[in-house]
Amino acid sequence: MAAWPLTGVTEDSGTMTIEDLPTSLPKLAVIAREVGVSVATVSKTLNGRPGVSAHTRRLIVEVLERHGYPRHRLKPAKGSVVDVVLQGLSSAYALAILEGMEDAAWRLGVDLVVSTVVGRTKNGQPPPAWLDRISARDSAGVLLVRTLPTAVQRAWLADHGIPAVIVEPPRKPPPGLSVVVSANLAGARAATEHLIGLRHERIAIVTGRPGVPCAAERLAGYRQAMAAAGLPIDPRWELCGYFQMDSALQVTRAMLVDLPEPPTAVFACSDAMALGVYQALAEQGLHVPDDVSVVGFDDSLAAGYATPGLTTVRQPWPELGSAALTALLSDEPPARAEVQTALVVRSSTAPA
Repeated sequence: MAAWPLTGVTEDSGTMTIEDLPTSLPKLAVIAREVGVSVATVSKTLNGRPGVSAHTRRLIVEVLERHGYPRHRLKPAKGSVVDVVLQGLSSAYALAILEGMEDAAWRLGVDLVVSTVVGRTKNGQPPPAWLDRISARDSAGVLLVRTLPTAVQRAWLADHGIPAVIVEPPRKPPPGLSVVVSANLAGARAATEHLIGLRHERIAIVTGRPGVPCAAERLAGYRQAMAAAGLPIDPRWELCGYFQMDSALQVTRAMLVDLPEPPTAVFACSDAMALGVYQALAEQGLHVPDDVSVVGFDDSLAAGYATPGLTTVRQPWPELGSAALTALLSDEPPARAEVQTALVVRSSTAPA
């Protein structure tokens, strides 16, 4: 077979010359056709140029090796580093998401640089100097966990062709940003349907912080399940616990005191709030699940150690991290990707 058509390109251009290549290898067009990409994309991969996603590069390298091209002759790819921005590293969810990203990074052949923003900015967004560091590293992309870049930062990333994916955004993201989230609505609906299946009709919900997308989606899932079952919702059953145990304790305590006929089940939109519900019920001499059934959301470590064990919706944290990195390095990151949740039934729910 003829050699790959790179004749006329000199070393001064930073590109391999024809003399550098093996003499009995297929043309670039053959490799491109087999992978399903353009000849230019194969050439970029050979010469380590930017503009090729890690996933596509890996496919091209596999085909090149299959045709006898030695891996050590490939120039290193530019932009093999991905920046990860987290609120902090003290929470279980952050470490689990990072674990999923790390597993995907090994598989996709990239390195991660992790930054935290807690204590560095007042608004929880990346600091201004963050862009300078990304530029110096020739970052292949940015993953932001529960944080959003500013308008200036978004414009800079777009101008430099650096993709960004947001994992569980803290508020509604602006158009044009890719997001990866848990299936919050479906998970909340499954939790409520579980209680309905146990013949509960008066079901309260303790929601998260207003304005946070996942809190709104879980409330919507609860309402959908109740409406589908033909069950009314008393506005006094919808409580806001701000994703905090103490807040959930206070609003549940007030509901139990104020209502002459309190609900027989409570869906708390986080495990931490479910533990606040546990305490409020105990203060009133009520037992879980004999008097009131409780469901949480997260499947945190505390859920399994609670007494009784907490029925909850499992958040797929490692899978979120893996899916986010995979989306970031794909040729066309999706506008929105959902990772499925799962109901984990323990001892905190029983028939009404």
